[in-house]
Amino acid sequence: MKNDFKIRNPFRKNKSIPNEQEKKQFKMLSAFTILLLIIAFIIFISWILKWSGVSVVDDKNKSHDIVALGIFDLFIAPINGFVSGAEIIVFLVALGGFLNIVICSKALEGFSQNITSALKGKEIWAIIPLMVFFSIVGSAEGMAEESLGFYMICIPLMMAAGFDKLTGFMIVLLGAGVGVMNSTVNPFAIGVAVDTINNSGAGIETSVGDGLVWRLTSWFVMTTASIIFVMWYSWRVKMNPQKSVVFKTMEEDKKFFLNEAAEKIDMNWKRKLTLVFFGLTFILMIFYMVGWDSILGYDNKTSFGPFYKFGEWINTHIPYLSSQAEGFGNGGFIVVSAIFLLSSIVLGLVNGLGEDGFLDQFMTGAKDLFGVCLVIAVAGGIGWALEKSLIQQLVVSGLASSIGGINSSIGILIILFILFIPLSLFIPSTSGFARAVFPLLGGVLAKDSEVLASGSITAFSMANGFINLFTPTSGIIMAAIGIAKIDYTKFFKVMWPILVILFVLSIVMISIGGAIGGNIA
Repeated sequence: MKNDFKIRNPFRKNKSIPNEQEKKQFKMLSAFTILLLIIAFIIFISWILKWSGVSVVDDKNKSHDIVALGIFDLFIAPINGFVSGAEIIVFLVALGGFLNIVICSKALEGFSQNITSALKGKEIWAIIPLMVFFSIVGSAEGMAEESLGFYMICIPLMMAAGFDKLTGFMIVLLGAGVGVMNSTVNPFAIGVAVDTINNSGAGIETSVGDGLVWRLTSWFVMTTASIIFVMWYSWRVKMNPQKSVVFKTMEEDKKFFLNEAAEKIDMNWKRKLTLVFFGLTFILMIFYMVGWDSILGYDNKTSFGPFYKFGEWINTHIPYLSSQAEGFGNGGFIVVSAIFLLSSIVLGLVNGLGEDGFLDQFMTGAKDLFGVCLVIAVAGGIGWALEKSLIQQLVVSGLASSIGGINSSIGILIILFILFIPLSLFIPSTSGFARAVFPLLGGVLAKDSEVLASGSITAFSMANGFINLFTPTSGIIMAAIGIAKIDYTKFFKVMWPILVILFVLSIVMISIGGAIGGNIA
């Protein structure tokens, strides 16, 4: 893969030009190897815990011994990770083929040239509406996997304007990521957490509306901080391109993302129609992935929402259109992958590729992202190993007892936020995290349910969203880095200042919210 971890020889006099021997000598382990070593470490820890007689109590007060995983399980884990991540992997394969057809048409390049020409040196101001858009979607519906396709829109756009690829990369990552950090009505985070707390048996009643005002305030503060950071970085790079951490690969990046075309791209009808289908495909994807029925208060189990009913109506009355696709907001990546496959075929016809040309371009794009798919599979193996060994349950169980003696509501919220961050490494899924952790916190939250119920949800959203902005165990992060062709070390070198800012702001906003109390927190 091209997103391997790398360092340079610190003793070389001319550090900017490492030779090939030094590259081989000082090259760090690949993402695959690092993730496999993490799984191996989990297996080793499971042995120690098993030999020590450690047990864990589930939510039904039944005790279970830690399960010791075996050596062969090291190789079973990534296979299970591949199975559990099959939907997003299939999505990425379809997305890669789709994007390569669009890139080869030069429609995005021509569009970028037109935007750059229209803004006439004021391209930096496009960062604000783009990041606000991504942040709103992230806050409202938990934009994560859906964001992957937008990197190939924003990166060429920003590079054509004279910035580096990290500018376009951070517009999407920080825009959507900070939005998810400060989720307002996100059904996959806030909705699941509210439902879990209400059903925890602790007699606590809360709702999505509790704490909404403060979550909106936190969203505004952190989104503003992120926009300022990206604008500062982009302005700094444009004034002096050598300050970019990807300066050495700038020409290579232009060749890949802009096809190295110096001439003006003619936006003929084929390219314009390609852009139309390109935009419509992503709009359809976003609209389809939003949990509309959940936002409207339906669970589609005891009560069926209008979008679920619409999908059922299509399947029943127009089966020749589709008899299997779920309604908007109720399907998953399988349906979205089919949408991208269909759009790819349409674009192949629009651009006159023919069967051989279509298959060549589609397979090339799919191949470019398949390495990322394998990283996602291995990363998923970590979660599988933690779950099967019961270490995940052990860590979560220790959380409730560790904060049981704290009496200050503000103190509990801050401790919860700090503890939720490493826990999110074990359970990166927001909905999975909420369902695993909150049932064990009922006794703690009951101390001051008016403040702690909504405050703990805010702390959970911020912590889980924060760690998923940079953790290498996140399939989304590794997929985004792979799409942008960025080394993880360079990515983190640029990101660490804003990560520190967001961490501090999270503690400040949680503390103020806890002090205000009531449904504001």
